[in-house]
Amino acid sequence: MARCRLDIRLPPTLEARFEATTEVAADAGWRAARAVLDDDLERLVEDVRAVRRCASSAVAGSLFVLDYSRRLGWPVLDAHLRRGAWLDPGRHNVRLSPNATGLPQVGFVIGPERGSRRDVGEVVDALVADHLAHLVEAVHRATGVGRRTLWGNVAVALTQVFMAFSWASDDRDRFLTTARQVVADRSPLRGTVMLESVEHRDQEWMVVWRRSCCLAFRTEPAAPRSYCGTCCVLEHGERVASFRRAADRYVEIERSRP
Repeated sequence: MARCRLDIRLPPTLEARFEATTEVAADAGWRAARAVLDDDLERLVEDVRAVRRCASSAVAGSLFVLDYSRRLGWPVLDAHLRRGAWLDPGRHNVRLSPNATGLPQVGFVIGPERGSRRDVGEVVDALVADHLAHLVEAVHRATGVGRRTLWGNVAVALTQVFMAFSWASDDRDRFLTTARQVVADRSPLRGTVMLESVEHRDQEWMVVWRRSCCLAFRTEPAAPRSYCGTCCVLEHGERVASFRRAADRYVEIERSRP
């Protein structure tokens, strides 16, 4: 998988989620990720349970891993793909700023280093092996939520980056092949998501379908049997209909740009 730099413009509300917070080593309130996850994980999960009104710690643990994987993985992959830079996701370089929601802000001691010679597979390996694998095992032990559910959350979080960059391109499934290879080449991620293209508005759009439920339907005030639009619980036709609504909203956002 080759290195690349992308000229891609995301909607402003999405763009903000890819921005990295850096040089946080000396800032008050930021603690080493290793220490926070080793010492405070159960408290953080219980905070998520209280705020999201989760039915169990397992539900809260699942949502914690999904959100954390996005907060860590999105700026790291963005740095690589759009800027050709290396943003080290190892736990030694990551600092967390916990808050009352249980979902900590993620910051980096050393920011993006330009001129990275790594390819995207190496970046994903660093995210998975150097950080997220430890988180998955810790949350599994602490809450009992299944590993397949947790690795499904990691896979969704990481492949959503490739989907976001595809949707923002002229070719709406531009990074589908890359995302498929990333998942297929890593045993913890393999088989946890289904990556496809769906025709819409005379174009092929990349989509990420889950193969395990994140358990978000077991929170309040979620309506009874209210599932995410990509959830494996839904019939395929329901998921496609949800995708089409999302794609239409995305096109409207693009049209409204100055």
